[in-house]
Amino acid sequence: MAQPIITNLKNHLLVATHELNGGFFERAVIYIANQSEEDGAMGFIVNQPMKKVLFADIVRSMGIEEILAASRNPIVYRGGPVENTRGFVLHSPEYHLQSTIDLSPSIALSAQADIVTDIARGHGPRSLNFCLGYAGWSPGQLEDELHSNAWLVVPADPELLFNTPPDKRYQEATRKLGLDALNFSDEVGVA
Repeated sequence: MAQPIITNLKNHLLVATHELNGGFFERAVIYIANQSEEDGAMGFIVNQPMKKVLFADIVRSMGIEEILAASRNPIVYRGGPVENTRGFVLHSPEYHLQSTIDLSPSIALSAQADIVTDIARGHGPRSLNFCLGYAGWSPGQLEDELHSNAWLVVPADPELLFNTPPDKRYQEATRKLGLDALNFSDEVGVA
């Protein structure tokens, strides 16, 4: 049976292939939040924790460190190279601000400072990925990258997004495609 053609990548994961090795997106897993012919695409890297930036640092930079709950200090991810000092939170849908965007029945996006305050107080979303910056593509750019085999595509999975440890997300995404992340090559050859 033929695989369906994906015409909109919203709510899908992009998985970097070896074509991107040595660059910013090497072994990246990116959740696509939006894609259109007019605007291009926007996504968030969800498997690259920032080693030198902690959530407590962000709270301190906002001057609200006194409210930081000891129980909540989420991982901060390098979300992408665009607006890399701005926070974006992919999260479970039970938490909702007026500006929250529902991306799917199980994934929402908030980028308002109020979510940082709520997370610091321990009142934020149950599950989340706190991303600094995002990955953006101009109209047609992502499609060109797909045609050059830079990315593999898999439907988004809240279990992978929220419950799989960051260092296992690449391997899990490739496993969903039936590939072994440690050994797969997308180059075609003759046996």
